[in-house]
Amino acid sequence: MAKKATEKKVAEEVKEIKVSAAEEKVSEAKVAPVADTEGKETKRPGRKPGSKNKSTVAKTETKKVEKKEKVFVQFAGEEYSVEEVMEKAKAAYVAEGHRAAAIKSVRLYIKPEEHKAYYVINEKAAGSIDL
Repeated sequence: MAKKATEKKVAEEVKEIKVSAAEEKVSEAKVAPVADTEGKETKRPGRKPGSKNKSTVAKTETKKVEKKEKVFVQFAGEEYSVEEVMEKAKAAYVAEGHRAAAIKSVRLYIKPEEHKAYYVINEKAAGSIDL
């Protein structure tokens, strides 16, 4: 839900920047010289010398870098992804007839020596899955 609100807010900010940039282009009739690759100057309408494109600056500032974290359990030559084991536990809970939307808390106990994972969901339902 928060992600949708953030995306909506970013979309509104970008829209405002585009409108203000369009207004600037209309109001500014000045032409700024820009150096060509051959050393000649060409004229580009709507830009002042040394000014940055505001829409590009705004877009790069609003992008967030999302960190990816993965946890693995290694034991006796085997490797288990905690994320995958968690998904399997949730799937087993749903297969028992429960709703996935009803999951509020999950405790997961991985026992690689037994090749099993034990879970407790919503402090009530308990079960195990094979790894």
